[in-house]
Amino acid sequence: QARHLLRRLLPGEDKDGDGKYDLQSATRGNVSAEDAANNFYWQDYLGDLDYVRTAVKAAREGFAAHNGNPEDLKLFINDYNLESDWDNNGKLKSLIQWIKDWEADGVTKIDGIGSQMHISCYGNPKTQESKKNAIVNMLKLMADSHKLVRISELDMAYVDASGNTVPTTKMTEEQHKQMRELYEFVIKKYFEIIPEAQQWGICQWCPTDSPANSGWRAGAPTGLWDKDYYRKHTYGGFAAGLGAPEYWNDAK
Repeated sequence: QARHLLRRLLPGEDKDGDGKYDLQSATRGNVSAEDAANNFYWQDYLGDLDYVRTAVKAAREGFAAHNGNPEDLKLFINDYNLESDWDNNGKLKSLIQWIKDWEADGVTKIDGIGSQMHISCYGNPKTQESKKNAIVNMLKLMADSHKLVRISELDMAYVDASGNTVPTTKMTEEQHKQMRELYEFVIKKYFEIIPEAQQWGICQWCPTDSPANSGWRAGAPTGLWDKDYYRKHTYGGFAAGLGAPEYWNDAK
């Protein structure tokens, strides 16, 4: 069984200048005042290295104590913005280095990396190309880490050529088709770049489009189905990424 042991550790800053992003912390000033007041950060008490090592040790010991086969337990670091183009995948590079640091004791083992791919499809071709290049680079970096690789929270919104997020009610047929193409691209690249032995699955985060009153991407075209469970173009793109026939290529 796979377990996402640790989530959202890296805020995207390197305040101590060690070449990798720092862990989130209430004491180092890299989270909001509200987060610092309401969240508990174990790394502030156990240290950046011992925090993760302690969590991994406890998870493995607890699994074994309940008669689990140690070989069946796979522990992942799960984080978002690993496909970031604005910092040349800097967050993922930092995470990979952190994993090396945590495992440097010769005991700690982290089995895989999960990428929370809450991405957007862009109507600006130049922006879209940059995003796609960063997705490819993310997958290459993850493959080179020799860790198991999981796309853990894939969903998508749409941003038009002017930079405006487009709600489902305003989407055009052409924009839906662009989203289909991006889904197909992501899925195909996963299987193309990640060696079979490292593939640990893809999770679609939003089966249907997000309701207008949702707390997550409200009113956005996030789904493979619409709110009435009719298949969308994105369903076809996801299926084509998995190897299904692309019937639209022969459509008149």
